[in-house]
Amino acid sequence: MTYQKVEAVRGNTGVMTDARFPLAQLPTPLEFADRLTKAWGGPQIYIKRDDLTGFGLSGNKVRKLEYHLAAAKAAGATTLVTCGAVQSNHCRATAIVAARTGMKCLLLLRSSDGQPPKHVEGNHLLQRLAGAQVRFITPREWHDRAALMEAVASELAAAGELAWIMPAGASDRLGVMAFDNALVELSQQIEGPATIWHASSSAGTTAGLALGVARHQLDMRVVGSSVGESKAELTEAVHALLVESGASDAPFEVVDDYVGLGYGKTTDEELLVQMEATRLTGLIWDPTYTGKALVGLKQEIESGRFEPSDQVVFWHTGGGFAVFAHSFPLG
Repeated sequence: MTYQKVEAVRGNTGVMTDARFPLAQLPTPLEFADRLTKAWGGPQIYIKRDDLTGFGLSGNKVRKLEYHLAAAKAAGATTLVTCGAVQSNHCRATAIVAARTGMKCLLLLRSSDGQPPKHVEGNHLLQRLAGAQVRFITPREWHDRAALMEAVASELAAAGELAWIMPAGASDRLGVMAFDNALVELSQQIEGPATIWHASSSAGTTAGLALGVARHQLDMRVVGSSVGESKAELTEAVHALLVESGASDAPFEVVDDYVGLGYGKTTDEELLVQMEATRLTGLIWDPTYTGKALVGLKQEIESGRFEPSDQVVFWHTGGGFAVFAHSFPLG
């Protein structure tokens, strides 16, 4: 398969452009979830199907990777370097992007003890199948991930490679721009007013959605349902990205009432909601991200947040491969 990239690129100058390297199958559909809407007895629920951006490249992260890859190619980079949890959707997508475009990939993966997991499954299996080089770090080392990735870049440089470093989730100005543009796509599929409900963790998707709503003056409200971080932490991270993108006043909301046991940890009650949603829509959800966000949406509906005439767009950020790394209470 041959790809063409646009001529304008960011490189390492930090200047934002519209450069993207086409990877995702866009636009993704917007579907009305009629049976879910009736069963949950709340607003009109639509699903933005970013789980259909591709197969191995499925999910919202691919939108961000299009912009990063254009910049990386323009800079002459040979290796993509990034970080995330063992079951990171972003790391899985990065590994497959590298394989697809003839680049190398090195991932720093956070595990509970800095050791490889006992079972190679889910996203981690796909990372390994794609040929990514993997190094494991502890939660304590995770706090120094930026410095660790810089050290990896120096190591690669000594071996004649040029690294392109991406933060967790590709959540920086390029990632924000990807979702600013995604809002243009959504605006052609539905008219406001509407609430965009989505799983939020590394802040880039939330910031990009907020920027898009503000820049294009859309009658939409952005709500990020945290999957692990506190409301204060995630709000600060989103705001920092908006400031960096020149849109500090873009409105958004973060809720952290549904993080449960924390990032990557699930309860049977959460998984039962996810199973219910699958049986009402035929869609596959990610227990770490979309599954938790679904729990939040259902509980917010039950609490009376929405009117029956309201429109809610649930942004399906993909990640279905993580289903195969969890045990469900099937009875």
